[in-house]
Amino acid sequence: MLHQRTGRQLLSQYGYFFVLWFVIQVFINVPIMNLTSGWTEELLTDAVKMLIWLGVGFFMIFHTKKDQFEVERPFQLNLKFKPLYVTLAAILVYMLASAFIQRHSISVVASFKPTMLLQDFLIVGLCEETVFRGYLLNRLRKIVPTEQSALIIQAVLFALIHLPKYLTTYPALSLITIMGQLVTVAILGYLFGWLFLKSRSLWPSIIVHSVWDLLIVLLIGG
Repeated sequence: MLHQRTGRQLLSQYGYFFVLWFVIQVFINVPIMNLTSGWTEELLTDAVKMLIWLGVGFFMIFHTKKDQFEVERPFQLNLKFKPLYVTLAAILVYMLASAFIQRHSISVVASFKPTMLLQDFLIVGLCEETVFRGYLLNRLRKIVPTEQSALIIQAVLFALIHLPKYLTTYPALSLITIMGQLVTVAILGYLFGWLFLKSRSLWPSIIVHSVWDLLIVLLIGG
């Protein structure tokens, strides 16, 4: 009964956050992107991302009793975790191969802008990992029977939180494109979650998340 109540609480918190992020995306981020450009747009959207995601993440982590977490010190540094480097190498090979297959060359895409380094490399990984792995998965693992169940649940929820962005993109994305993006993000969410639970540190998932996003905008585009 206690676990059921905690599970409902977590889902409610996720629901509130989903609605909050949808409102922020529609009424703040979209206007910022329509009315500004360059570094102004980047700094404003980054400030919004950090305020909402890091603000919520830090608040929830530091106002939750440590015995309700699977990993009591999620920000503890662990860079000796060997799967981190194996994963980074695999991602690099995958991105290089994908770039070559798609464009028959390996080079920085024309759409890449230096402003992308802020959000796609330094901001998004830290913010999203803090909320989804540092808090949500960290608590979820204590109340579900298996590690696999926790990883799958948080991966699906992680994919769905991207819907506000996909649904407000202009020109509008096709349903097939959105579904493909959701599947990709869910798989990545599972990977990030696995890195967190096995290393018992957020830093491997933050690093892999950040490198993935950077290589996407650098070599693939989008």
